[in-house]
Amino acid sequence: MISQLEGTKLIESEFPELDRLYKRNSLSSDIYNSVQRLLDFSKEAVLDYNLNLSRKCFDLAKRLYNQGDLIIRSAIEKSFISSFSTFLQKDEVEKKRLKFFIPDDFYSIYLKELDNSLALREGNVLDYSNIQNITVRMATCDDAKYAKQITDEMESSAIMRGCGISKRTPSSIIKKMKEGKAVIALTTENEWVGFSYIEVWQNREFVSNSGLIVSPAYRKCGVAKAIKEKIFDLSRQRFPNAKIFSITTGLAVMKMNSKLGFETVTYSEITTEKKFWEGCKSCVNYNALQSKGCKNCFCTAMLYTPVIQKQFSDN
Repeated sequence: MISQLEGTKLIESEFPELDRLYKRNSLSSDIYNSVQRLLDFSKEAVLDYNLNLSRKCFDLAKRLYNQGDLIIRSAIEKSFISSFSTFLQKDEVEKKRLKFFIPDDFYSIYLKELDNSLALREGNVLDYSNIQNITVRMATCDDAKYAKQITDEMESSAIMRGCGISKRTPSSIIKKMKEGKAVIALTTENEWVGFSYIEVWQNREFVSNSGLIVSPAYRKCGVAKAIKEKIFDLSRQRFPNAKIFSITTGLAVMKMNSKLGFETVTYSEITTEKKFWEGCKSCVNYNALQSKGCKNCFCTAMLYTPVIQKQFSDN
């Protein structure tokens, strides 16, 4: 079985031109970055009608998919759908070109991923079999060993989506764990599955549910929903009077938020604390956010407002 490190080295050795294109001494030790670059390269080959180069790209991708571990297989699938979904938005000629260049077995994966994405957008239930062996609970200091894995996956996921997020450090994740402001998902074998945490703003007037991330091998099986519900419950327990907000571009997250009672709002209705918006600096859309005075951007703001029960005493 090909490991993630072996996978990145294999891509680098087969396509040294990628190293020159990205102006780095090596592609990356991150299999997601390496696979994304390989498949971006293959997309250019398809667009240029370069049959030999596209076949070489896909032959290597097939080898990685068939012989790689679960993470590599997931990287191939996610990068694949991300790289070629634009063809669906074009005319029939472009779709036929895609079908011509892509091997049949890969095209089947492509169609399967499209079906899964459509099902997720429509709110349909997908495969929940994996979740039976997963525990979602409040994180503790004993979970610090997963911090680096969590932050690496957060960054990789943002790169694959073509957007940016506030970059987190392992130490900041560990701090949340120690403070009881985080939720983690693990398998029965203590394999990391997912994570999310709470941030507090404006003297507890607002809290945000942030950093929701799921390991690629466990996506589309209900884990994100379970984590979202758990972090929401933890937020309500720790800060019962606080308004809970979320900003996201993901339709799936928006739907989960709506089911929990969140409503779409303008940016003026969530925190105005500078530190929160400074966290967007690593996002590719930060200049657009700045140009609008942090009053609008590509993310959708959503807010949950608790019903505060007034206490009356008998006179």
